[in-house]
Amino acid sequence: MDVFKGKERRRAQRFKVEWTGTLTCLFPNYEEDVEVMVREVSTTGASLELKSLKVGPHHLVTGSETSRFTLKVALPTGALWTPVRIVWYSTEQERATFKVGVMFLKTSEEHRSAIEKLLADVAPGTFVL
Repeated sequence: MDVFKGKERRRAQRFKVEWTGTLTCLFPNYEEDVEVMVREVSTTGASLELKSLKVGPHHLVTGSETSRFTLKVALPTGALWTPVRIVWYSTEQERATFKVGVMFLKTSEEHRSAIEKLLADVAPGTFVL
C-alpha cells in the first residue's frame, strides 16, 4: 500500500517558471545535451518538460542507474548548474511532451543560496500550492 498516495510529498515551496535549459545526459560511452523547459522550481528540485525520453540509444529513465545528469539554466540574473537525479516522470498528452521531476544533488549552502537568489527574482504569487 502506498502511504503517500494522494498526499503532497514536496518539502519546499515551488514556483512556476518558464526557463529554457539543458539537461546534460552522461551514459556509459554516450553523452548528449537535451533541451528542456523548466516549468516549476524549488530550492530542492525542479519539474522539467522535454520532447522525448529517448536520448540517443538510451532511455532517460529506464536503466539510468549508471547515468549522470546535470541541469544547466542561464538567466539574466544568474545561472543554475547542478547535478540532478530523476525521481519521477509522466506524459503530458495535451502537449505531446514528457514531464520529468529532478532532485538537486550536492546542494551546498552556497549552491542553495544561489538557487534562493534566482527564486527571489520570480514574480510574487507564482508559487504552487
